[in-house]
Amino acid sequence: MIVDILASILFLISALFGTVGIIGLFTFPDAYARLHAGSLASTTAVFTVFIACLFSAPDWHFFARVIVIMLFFVVSSPTGSHVVIQLLWNSGIIPWKQKRNKDV
Repeated sequence: MIVDILASILFLISALFGTVGIIGLFTFPDAYARLHAGSLASTTAVFTVFIACLFSAPDWHFFARVIVIMLFFVVSSPTGSHVVIQLLWNSGIIPWKQKRNKDV
């Protein structure tokens, strides 16, 4: 009972992280910041779902599978983001810089 409530809370937190990531995708000015917001929020959202699944695991086989998937995700998520950032950089897309006001 308490484990189910804790898993439900973690699922709601995951939805919150995903929503914040989507907001970041639409509000940041350039591709670099958008990718950072999206990858950070999606990673935290997915890991929160995985932790909730660990709490609601029916047996140790399911628990072990989720742990293996988490380890794969730890490697693949930053690697995918790095590949996209390198593609952006090599394509000549420069990061956004805030214009400075000369009056100040």
